[in-house]
Amino acid sequence: MAGKKNRKKPEVVKKTDFWENLEPGKRHLFALIFLFILPVLLFHASIIGGKQYMGHDVIQWRAGAESLMQHQEQYEETAHWASNMFSGMPATTISHPPQVKNLDNTILSYLQFIYPAAEMWILLGGAYLMFILMGVKTLPAVFGAIIIGFSTYIPIIIGAGHNAKFLAYIYIPWLYSGYFLLTRNRVNSWIALFIFALALTLHLRAYHPQVTYFFLFPLGTLFVYDLIQAARSREIKPFVLHTGYLVAASAIAVLITIQLYWSTLEYSSFSMRGGSELAGTGGLSRDYAFAWSQGWGELLTLLIPGAYGGSELYWGPKSFTSGPHYAGTLAFLFFVIGAVKSNHALKWVFLGPGIATLLFSLGEHFGALNNLMFSYFPLFDKFRVPEMWLMVTVFCFGVVAVFGLDWLMGQIKSSQKTKEWRTPVFIASGLALIAIFAGFQLLSFEKPGERQNIAQQIAVQNNVPADDPRVSQAVSRIMQTQLIPEREELAHGDTLRFAILFFIGVGILFAIATKKLPLSAGTIALCLILAYDLISVDSRYLSERSLIDQNLTRENVIEQNERRIDRYIQDNIMHEEGWPYRVVPFLDNPFNNAIPSYFYPSAGGYSGAKLGYYQDLIDQAFVSQDRGLNIGVISMLNVKYITVIQPLGMPGLETVYEGTEGFVLENSLVMPKAFFVDSIQVLNTQQEVLQQISSGFVPSAVAYVADDLNAEVRPDTTAYIRVTEYNANQISLDIYREESGFLVLGEIWYPPGWKATLNGDEIQVMRTNYVLRGFEIPPGHHTLEMVLEPVWYKTGNTLALVGTVLLFGLGIFGFIIQFRQKGQKNRLRENPEE
Repeated sequence: MAGKKNRKKPEVVKKTDFWENLEPGKRHLFALIFLFILPVLLFHASIIGGKQYMGHDVIQWRAGAESLMQHQEQYEETAHWASNMFSGMPATTISHPPQVKNLDNTILSYLQFIYPAAEMWILLGGAYLMFILMGVKTLPAVFGAIIIGFSTYIPIIIGAGHNAKFLAYIYIPWLYSGYFLLTRNRVNSWIALFIFALALTLHLRAYHPQVTYFFLFPLGTLFVYDLIQAARSREIKPFVLHTGYLVAASAIAVLITIQLYWSTLEYSSFSMRGGSELAGTGGLSRDYAFAWSQGWGELLTLLIPGAYGGSELYWGPKSFTSGPHYAGTLAFLFFVIGAVKSNHALKWVFLGPGIATLLFSLGEHFGALNNLMFSYFPLFDKFRVPEMWLMVTVFCFGVVAVFGLDWLMGQIKSSQKTKEWRTPVFIASGLALIAIFAGFQLLSFEKPGERQNIAQQIAVQNNVPADDPRVSQAVSRIMQTQLIPEREELAHGDTLRFAILFFIGVGILFAIATKKLPLSAGTIALCLILAYDLISVDSRYLSERSLIDQNLTRENVIEQNERRIDRYIQDNIMHEEGWPYRVVPFLDNPFNNAIPSYFYPSAGGYSGAKLGYYQDLIDQAFVSQDRGLNIGVISMLNVKYITVIQPLGMPGLETVYEGTEGFVLENSLVMPKAFFVDSIQVLNTQQEVLQQISSGFVPSAVAYVADDLNAEVRPDTTAYIRVTEYNANQISLDIYREESGFLVLGEIWYPPGWKATLNGDEIQVMRTNYVLRGFEIPPGHHTLEMVLEPVWYKTGNTLALVGTVLLFGLGIFGFIIQFRQKGQKNRLRENPEE
């Protein structure tokens, strides 16, 4: 008995988790290595395959920037006026001046040969750090970084060439990281200040105001949350101190980027985003702004990417789309868990903005909210494509999903035998079943109005009425045998895929909970499944057409598309005085294509922010209601050539080139760069001016203004004008008249920065014929000069230099303090008596 009493119970050997046994530094290292390998898998063609991404928008930008680059090369100065698009426009609408050196135009520019690898590493590293600073464990941080870095919209914008949007996005997690470092006292304040200021600087230098504006919603929510917490805890002083640091960092970032945003502020009231004089609006038109609104049913693509057909097979309410904002099957699972159960302090800071931006993305399909926001919320009416709000939604919901995974890991890991984690898993499973049912049973696979459009095409091709029964039968046959089966196959395949991945994820959770699978191994498996899921879907929407040989330049790509018709125009476009005429390239979608402007100046182009009054001219006066093409308007714009599929047969237009690509028409009525008019009419408003030039307008006979004149205009047969200088920043004219006259310059009116002098004395530039510049000219021999010197350029450059010195001086100072503090701590450990 005594022996029994003294017998020791065998020690219970506790199984250890291999991941938890690693030192924290090694866990972070392995996590980052894994994250940095993933972009290589998705973008292998550009990173190791000798290819590069050159999407549509990159090519359009390069074509539009041609006149700016030519000026830089010829005059060795920055061009401030682009003469090759939309008959002339401020250069900053196309390409900003060279910026003061920073990390983006030094280190990243040297790594362009592996684009977008370096940028993806910045994004993933920032996202991982952001989650760690939120107090999230290592593996959930990896999970969240995958969502933020590989949600399908990111590779879509990379493939499409939306580089500014992508570059602005990659610094968002770093903004959060800098914010948390500043406000949660993780490092010394100087380093935190430097990191936040640098992240904000690089984000603003990427220059995509829409991304900045959209992410102000969740960032602002975080700031308001901290303010409320400070007020509740009566710790206002630390909050005020942190706010001061944030303001200081923001001031430095604004100093460095002031050129960009000063020029934008200057231009905004003239841009189409600043409104239309004709419509009397102060922003974008509602219809234009709400184009590309996400449909209610289309929100299913957040879970089932192919539910609405993807790109070529797309059948949703938008005109077209490149692909969905797919966030990953397991992201949905853990988002539901996080939304229902997570007790993380910041859950609602992200969940609230995520829900709000989801509703904003619906645009015209949720007018009760979005019409109100459009009418009253500051700057809401300056941006278009509501679907883009989902970029913020996925980011915010991704954070909530990480909170869900982190919470669940804590629940399963805890020694308490609680089954609380099962409830949100069952809720998520129920919602998943609803999504699966919708994917299989509730989709029509027909685009709104699609049958009518096809019927119209068939009717025109066969010269029969659209209501002919045979047309209806043909439409039904096309829909049932061609379009619907492909769409249905994709949607059903992705629905089944969603179901399999979702319930594999649920199975892994139960395996972990029942100790059949170690917690870390199971979490790693979840990260691998998420990465596979997103990367496999992402690869569908990376357009192969955007991939070209690594050795080709943008110029090479554009010049490969040069045609004989383009060469003909190039050979004949120049006036003997050294300035070029313009072209209306109807052959090439003139007002939504910048490629022609690479070869010759165009009255069209490609821009989402063209001058508002030029857009009015396009909408109201380029084509006359009673006479077709408005020869008067194109003549005053110095348009000598028009490219068309078929000759127009209008007076004044002569076919001068005929080829397989199309025809070139020469406008014999074209006006020179500068010309005198026989008379001038003063009207009350610019709307009346536009109305007058919209029909029956003869630009040589009369000019229209809405300003008072100082002298009477008289005809003068002895008058002459000679253009002596014509470039992006200066126009000079040699003028002679014996009578007072009025000169019209075939350049677009834009007051900021332009200064006009007559014989050295400044004179007024009058807005003429709605879009052009006009001048009152007294008798005599004169030199008229126009010089463009934007006030923001030199001043902004000086301020940017000051801000850059402050930024990096701050960083150096912060790291010096950090090393000194670390040295003092080490000495204290070694010599406690000190």
